[in-house]
Parts: sequence; C-alpha cells; structure tokens
Amino acid sequence: MSDEPFEAFKPGGRYPMKLRLFGVVPFGTQWIVTSVHQPETGVWPKQLRDNGHSALISKWDHWITIAPTESGGTFYSDEVEISAGIVTPFIWAFAQLFYWHRQRRWRGLARTLNARRLIADEMSAYRAARAANDANCAWVALERAHILSQPYLGPHLASHWAMLGFAVHLRDRREVTGQIVRLALAPLGALTGRIPIGNTGRSNVSAFKAMPIPDDLASELNEHGK
Repeated sequence: MSDEPFEAFKPGGRYPMKLRLFGVVPFGTQWIVTSVHQPETGVWPKQLRDNGHSALISKWDHWITIAPTESGGTFYSDEVEISAGIVTPFIWAFAQLFYWHRQRRWRGLARTLNARRLIADEMSAYRAARAANDANCAWVALERAHILSQPYLGPHLASHWAMLGFAVHLRDRREVTGQIVRLALAPLGALTGRIPIGNTGRSNVSAFKAMPIPDDLASELNEHGK
C-alpha cells in the first residue's frame, strides 16, 4: 500500500508500494511505473503499462490491453514479462494465479453492473424513505433491493443486513429474528443454487417461496441484462 491518495496516481508516475502477502504479511516494496499508450492509428486498442521493479523482482513489465469487440463486449488482456533470478518460476506462478483471479473478478463485476446499479437506486430510495419516517416505502425499497440482489451472495447478504438494521431500528422482534435466519440461509442458497426468485426477503413470507418479479424490475433486467 502507499500513503498517496488515489487521485495522486497519474500516467507516467513512479510510486513505491509496500506489499503485504494476503493483506497481512510484509512482502517488501514494489515500484509501480505507469504509462498510457495510444495506438499508432485509430482509437483502439488502449494500453496501460506498468514497468515496475523491486528488490526481489528486477523486472515486472505488465501491459493491459483493452478494446471493444464486434459483439458489443470488451476485450481485456494482461501480459507480463518477469525477471526475478532463481525465483522467477515462483513469481511467474504467482502472477498466473493473480491475473486469473483478477480477470475472473472483472468478468463477475461486468455481469452484475446493471443489477448493482438498480440495487444502488433502491437503497437510495430506502434511505430517503427512512429519513422521511416512511416505513412502508422504506420496506418496499429494501424488498426490491433484495429481489435484485439474490443471485449475488455479497449484495444478497448486504440486503438482509440492511433489513436487519431497519428491523432493529423499528424494534420489530419478529423481523429481527427472520433476518438473522435469512442471513444464515443465504450462503447455503448460493452454494446449492436454489434461490427463490422474486422472494422479497421479509419475515412475512417463506424464505423458500418463489414470487413474481415486479414488472419494472423484470423489464430493466431483460433490457440491459443481469
């Protein structure tokens, strides 16, 4: 990690980063040396280069390439050239795992961008209704956020956590108990793939009952994809 604010990172800069293995174990300092490269002709592809190094790794020449595809998607690639003496094979293996994991996360994020945008809209509506002391509208917004979040474990848990917090605020013991149970069940549903689509997530309905998705949400999801 660096003490520099994110806004301070600019193309062409040189930044020392303190590395921590698994986010905990100190792993030395890595220099990140960035540059942006435009194509010789046309607009695409865009390329970002990090030609960094550290005491352990004498060369970490990483190129990110991005371009649109004919199908309307995005082409993304990581290419890295590594030189680290006798430990090069180990650093290479680490890089393979790291970039595989990161690309998997990118793909997951891309698939959920529209749903996350809709969830954020519903959570904004919830906060506005709560600030106005409109409990009914607040619950409706939370229910809609839950419907949208069900296929994605992190957002799904977050929706139940928000419901639990609101139930505690309202001193609704039944709802508090129901949300605690649903927080425990959500990971099991994600593991088994058995998600009751359209379920509002409240304690006043069975946690296993599938329900119709509101027409406007279904339209948004179908139009832009989940």
